[in-house]
Amino acid sequence: MPRPVSWFPRLPALLRSVQSSVRSHYSARELQDLFEVQPRSAQMLIQLLPSIRIGRTLLVERSSLIEFLRRLNQAEDAAKELDRIRKAPRPAAVRRKLRSLVRKDDDVSSLPENVEIETGRLTIRFQDMEELAQSLWKLAQIMEEDLEGFAAHYEPADVLVSQQDPESELEVQDALWITQWLKEHE
Repeated sequence: MPRPVSWFPRLPALLRSVQSSVRSHYSARELQDLFEVQPRSAQMLIQLLPSIRIGRTLLVERSSLIEFLRRLNQAEDAAKELDRIRKAPRPAAVRRKLRSLVRKDDDVSSLPENVEIETGRLTIRFQDMEELAQSLWKLAQIMEEDLEGFAAHYEPADVLVSQQDPESELEVQDALWITQWLKEHE
C-alpha cells in the first residue's frame, strides 16, 4: 500500500497560493518548497504536468499547476484522482516560445491584502489561523529573499541617544575617545 501524500491536507491552501501568485512558471526546486516535499517528489510532480524546457531546467506553467491542483481539490478522492493522472499518458512538452517569465513572488507588492506594512509597524487582519499562517509565511519568504531591502524600507530609523540617559551618553563619549586614540596611535 503506498504511503499517503503529505500535501493532500493542504490542497486548498496550495491552490490559493498558486492562484494569488504573480509567478508565471515553477521549477522543481520551487515546487519542492511549495509542496514541502523531497527533490525526487518534486521531479515526479513535474513529470505529471506539461512543462517547458529552458536549458536543462523544466518549468511548469502556473496555469497548468492551477488546473492540476483544482482537479485534485475538486475530486471526491484526491488519491484516486492523482493515480488517474499518473496513469494517463505523459503530457507533451510545451512547444510555444516563452514570451514572459516571472520567477519571483517575493516582493512587497505581492503581500496579501490583509497585511499592512509601514515603517516600524506591521498589521495583519485575519479570520482564521490558516489565513494568519499564510500571511506570516508570505512575509517570511519576502524577508528571507531580501532582508536588507525590507529593513531599509520598514525598519525604524536608529533612535538617537537621549540626553536624559547619562549612562548612554558616557558610553558614546568613551567610544569616541577610543576611536580618536586609535587614530592617533596608528
